[in-house]
Amino acid sequence: MTSERCKPPVGLAAALAEHGVAASDVLALTGLPARLLDIPGARLSVPDYFALWQAIGDVSGDPAIGIRLARSLRADHTEPLFLAVFGAATVGAALATVAAYKRILTPESLELSTSDGQVTLAWRWPDERPPRVLVDAELTFLVEVSRRATRVPDLAPRRIALTAASVSPEHHDYFRCPIRLDQPVTTIAFGATDAARPFVSHNPDLLRALLPYLEKRTPSPAGDDLAHVRRAIADRLRGQRPSLAAVGRDLAMSGRALQRLLHENGTSYRRLLDEVRNQHARGYLVDTTFTDGEVAFLLGFADATSFYRAFRGWNGVSPSEYRRRAVVET
Repeated sequence: MTSERCKPPVGLAAALAEHGVAASDVLALTGLPARLLDIPGARLSVPDYFALWQAIGDVSGDPAIGIRLARSLRADHTEPLFLAVFGAATVGAALATVAAYKRILTPESLELSTSDGQVTLAWRWPDERPPRVLVDAELTFLVEVSRRATRVPDLAPRRIALTAASVSPEHHDYFRCPIRLDQPVTTIAFGATDAARPFVSHNPDLLRALLPYLEKRTPSPAGDDLAHVRRAIADRLRGQRPSLAAVGRDLAMSGRALQRLLHENGTSYRRLLDEVRNQHARGYLVDTTFTDGEVAFLLGFADATSFYRAFRGWNGVSPSEYRRRAVVET
């Protein structure tokens, strides 16, 4: 089992009390310190963190307690990460913020992908599956934030996949979307139209202050060297084709050392660059009205024709056809 640490949510004790669950009963069942939830910055091992959430479900006897707790989120009970999520520009940007910085609080890996007219977030916890109540709370947090920040109370995901074998009626009432059970990975997907919905709580000034803080404090998954390279490439996709040497400098590596790292991970700089460009291209085509020429410029292509050829090679369809299919599916 991993030795990584987890931070219980700020305000968890108050949320439990609001729903008639005594934090003392929960902690007694786990054998954790009685005042644990009153200690600012307390950290737990993954087994203890899972035990805490399992005990919440056991003590409450409520199959939807995770949903209820996340819906009790209060503005004065938030971490810097959650403030950044509320300050994001759109639903999709909020999902990207969670994916990028969630490891500040807990060590799961969140993978964000855009394809087939959907933006999907997938959870991968280390070693073993988390308790259902924890999964419910994390999914509900994303939906609740999206509904509050867009002021669209009936906003719903396109679909949800759970590793659980069953759900309560409250799950269907709250999420209002198809829920697939007995799946290998937990995912939540939003349609492109909903992912592009603006947040009325968008706060660019707050984000400029928070994001460097979050960046410095977010640990990388063990062995996830390619994630660093992908991020460095993405950071340089601003109207130019990032060179291997420039990306190497950003990672404090020589070009030769970067090539060796990529080779050891079974890939190449060209392949990784194509992957990042393709991911961004699909996002632009689905979430914006940018022309092919504008997307080509943003991704560092010499002209729209070069972008067209590359995109068709990556996806088997033209940019316009990809966009058309995404619109139809939304």
